[in-house]
Amino acid sequence: MFNVGKVADKAWKMIKMVNLIEGKHSRYNREEIQNLLDIKKNTFFRYKNCLEEAGIVIYYNRKLKAYKIREDCHLKPPNLTLSEALALIASSNSILNNSELPYYEEVNSSLAKITATLPSKVQAVLEPLKSRIHFSLNSLVDYSECREIYTLLDNAIHKETNVWIKYYSHKSNKTSERIVSPYILDFKKGFLYLIAYCHNKNETRMFRVDRIKEIKITRDKFKYPDDFSLKKYMGNSWGTMRGEKDVQVKVKFSGDIARWIKENNYHPTQEVEELEGGSIIMSFTTSGLSEVKGWILKYGASAEVLEPESLREEIKDEIKGMMEVYK
Repeated sequence: MFNVGKVADKAWKMIKMVNLIEGKHSRYNREEIQNLLDIKKNTFFRYKNCLEEAGIVIYYNRKLKAYKIREDCHLKPPNLTLSEALALIASSNSILNNSELPYYEEVNSSLAKITATLPSKVQAVLEPLKSRIHFSLNSLVDYSECREIYTLLDNAIHKETNVWIKYYSHKSNKTSERIVSPYILDFKKGFLYLIAYCHNKNETRMFRVDRIKEIKITRDKFKYPDDFSLKKYMGNSWGTMRGEKDVQVKVKFSGDIARWIKENNYHPTQEVEELEGGSIIMSFTTSGLSEVKGWILKYGASAEVLEPESLREEIKDEIKGMMEVYK
């Protein structure tokens, strides 16, 4: 059976191996590389052979007592078309325009290197367009302060190593210590989340990375489940909060808001029924209604929940509470 986890781990380790030995001042012998990558001697030479087959010649420098990449070996610059280069820059700008986002420095560095390999004529065309095409990817947290945490998580994910974390839970307003097996880092709705198996609760959970107060890499390994997928885990959730069961929701929108809602796709299961007078009924199946409730409330009197009755009652109670505040 094809194991995606093993292939990804091998690819990552081979890239890491190149990173370790390509630096001008790098000094790593075989044993040190094996320890850093957590591989055995025969695996080291297997990776070395694979890289050499790809044109990256690795040799042992007796004077430095370290493995190095032959100086005349360089990765060929990508042969990008103008539209491909523009797409790369435009998509990268979503991170480069916000230094608070994760991997800001890495994206900035890699984009500069790729751009430098492009023909001068292409660079001249791209330069004035860099600031004119922009995709927003807004962060609600300054992740520059969490750089060490998500870097350690990134390494732990690739090495499939358990981590110890001290985590603040907003729901309980308490900080607890946990051992987790990190599966995936997912940036969603302005926040970076860690999806991991929590050994304290014996289930897979989501953790906001900015709420991880301390982190340590353990020596314990885990195996990434072959049958795990982020899409399957999130199910029909509206955003990041998962519920125990799916619920059919129907909302009637009217006025200008109805036209706005009709133009957008908010959920994979979404269906829209058009009514006389311009109103619409939007139907979808989701789990975890708290985020749905907040979304509906922002449309005020232009949105009316038809189903389920429980959500309709919750919104009534919320409106009563607001009336008490604003009386």
